[in-house]
Amino acid sequence: MTTVSRSRDGKWLAGVCAGLARARGISPAPIRAAFVVGGLIGGLGILVYLACWLIIPQQGEQPGDLSSGWLVAVAKACAACLGLATLAVLAAVATLFGFGWVAVVLAAAVLVAVLAWWPRLSPAWALLPIAAIAVPSAAVAASGVELVAQPGNEIIAPKSLSANGVVTFRAGTGTMLVDLRRTLLPPAGVVAVHIQGGVRRTIVALPQDRCVHVALRYRVQPLLSDLASQMVGRSAYPGVIGFGSWLPGRSGVRDLAIGGYGPELEIDFSSTGGSLFVRDYPDTVDPNVMPDWPGYPVHPEPRPNVRGISKHLARYEIDAWRARHAKQVSSQRFVSSSMPGPCVPSGAHG
Repeated sequence: MTTVSRSRDGKWLAGVCAGLARARGISPAPIRAAFVVGGLIGGLGILVYLACWLIIPQQGEQPGDLSSGWLVAVAKACAACLGLATLAVLAAVATLFGFGWVAVVLAAAVLVAVLAWWPRLSPAWALLPIAAIAVPSAAVAASGVELVAQPGNEIIAPKSLSANGVVTFRAGTGTMLVDLRRTLLPPAGVVAVHIQGGVRRTIVALPQDRCVHVALRYRVQPLLSDLASQMVGRSAYPGVIGFGSWLPGRSGVRDLAIGGYGPELEIDFSSTGGSLFVRDYPDTVDPNVMPDWPGYPVHPEPRPNVRGISKHLARYEIDAWRARHAKQVSSQRFVSSSMPGPCVPSGAHG
């Protein structure tokens, strides 16, 4: 068996590819191409090349000349840890975006490489990288959260939804708006919608001219938001908002928009930390710009105390207050009348 060593002749960098090719009796071109492709995949090829540079002795060099130093041992350990971490991240990200088969192929490739290219190693050495691939991939798959490979913001406006049907929407790394304001909905019955949100905001916009009952089940696993909150010192998870009401906890079941006649929308929402807004929006309002429409409850300012000041200044203060108070009362009536949505008849709420 030909001993593997880094070549001194025909090398480009450290002679790793030329040495591997000489030991296998092939051209170094495909090996170099494999390292380049691996370098484009999260830098994995670069880490593997550095590890081979440290581990494989140079041509004509005795193994003890380089491998006995503690510095080289530490460098080997660091390279191995970086390589395993890269494999774990790649497997988790691939599974999160629905490419779990990539993790399976990568684990199989590692096993074949260990058995075929390094026959002196025990097959048990393949368990460590395979575990680094399989464990995070299985954890992400068990969470049930899956994102689509779309980096930008997304607007979904289906033409129709049928009763007793089930439709699934998946977010990417941006925001997602599920606009149902012009969607043809059945007059009655249950429409099931599964939404897998991401790390950013999801909005479900309902029509304002008709009643749509909402049965909401939500599960939020804000791992990335929790990590971000540890860095900035405050919580980055905004929560779940249904018709202007903040729903406590990271999981729960709530019935929204009770009253009136109309279909029932069963929303099963899960995310990795992104918020959810569910309510009706006018056609003139962009939910992405005003997700908290119609705003927050307004408390009109009480009449100011003008005792002890001149009549002229008192009249000025009262006139200014009356102007502000009229706007505040109008805003209060608008918010309180719009907040419950079309399922609550006008005048039936406080």
